[in-house]
Amino acid sequence: MKKFMLSFVLIGFLVWMGGCASVPLTHNMGQGISLQEICKKYSIYWQFDSVTQVVLLEVKSHKAKAVVGSPVVFIGQEKITLDGPLRRVNSSIYVPEDFESKVIGSLGLVQSNLGYSGEISNLKVRTIILDPGHGGKDPGAKGYSGVKEKDVVLDIGKRLKSLLTQSGIKVVMTRDNDEFISLNGRTEMATKANADLFVSIHANSNPARRTEGIEVYYAKTHEKRDLDEDQRQKNEKNFLRNLDADRGSTVGAIVADMMYQLKICESSKLAMRIVHDCSAAVETPNRGARHARYFVVRNTLMPAILVETGFLTNKKEEKRLNTKEYRQKLAESIARSILTYASSS
Repeated sequence: MKKFMLSFVLIGFLVWMGGCASVPLTHNMGQGISLQEICKKYSIYWQFDSVTQVVLLEVKSHKAKAVVGSPVVFIGQEKITLDGPLRRVNSSIYVPEDFESKVIGSLGLVQSNLGYSGEISNLKVRTIILDPGHGGKDPGAKGYSGVKEKDVVLDIGKRLKSLLTQSGIKVVMTRDNDEFISLNGRTEMATKANADLFVSIHANSNPARRTEGIEVYYAKTHEKRDLDEDQRQKNEKNFLRNLDADRGSTVGAIVADMMYQLKICESSKLAMRIVHDCSAAVETPNRGARHARYFVVRNTLMPAILVETGFLTNKKEEKRLNTKEYRQKLAESIARSILTYASSS
């Protein structure tokens, strides 16, 4: 609750400030480009709170939020990492060289050589971690005829990667062959890749052999035991270390709070979309989007889901999951859902 209230307290402190000067943009040696001048160039109003160091930019219905001392910028539900942190020099704010291309473009504005500014489309997801479950010494679930979960989900993952890559999204696989990757290692890969989304692919099992359908899991809330878990703390420290911030500092605490709120909200949205769309596309029961404490969904920092693509313990679903045609159909449906989510506000 304290973290939840912090965001509202910060926004309550924000006060309006305006932009000044004109192009060409002024560079402060070693500090970056003047934020005031960028805002003037694009007619953007911006807010700054000198106490919390929070900067807020607003263009039409788009809002960008950042903290002086951090390179992370949040635009709605999208997280952008700049080449360096925002800096404050006396009464001026300076941003890295890539601020204009990454942030201004994502706010829906682009300026042509003729000086015309128009809206552009944008995906809020740019990098995805695809996590085919199990692998190597860990076969996962097994079907009646011996079909192994690790093989099924790796094939679906590769097909999904191909589809998403073709759509312009960068995809990082936790594994692209039959190897064992620890749960800790999977979450650490996601942190190092600075991913916007974590999607784990699995196949289900159940003692009740008639059980069938698709389920999608996500972390709905974080209890103190989850926030204090060793692996999550390690991933958070590594992430903040890359931003030259510390979890105990004001900047680190604000950035961590932003990411926490983003994860909870967005994970549930994507989970509900995929389970609805995918179950309809492959004509199998929709078993719902469910809250769970699976290791990879609770210890990743970004929005994360775990997709159970079907039950290998059900003869009918095992037979379907063992065909390349059905796996392709599953991959296409999941990809469509991700792209629809990624283009939504």
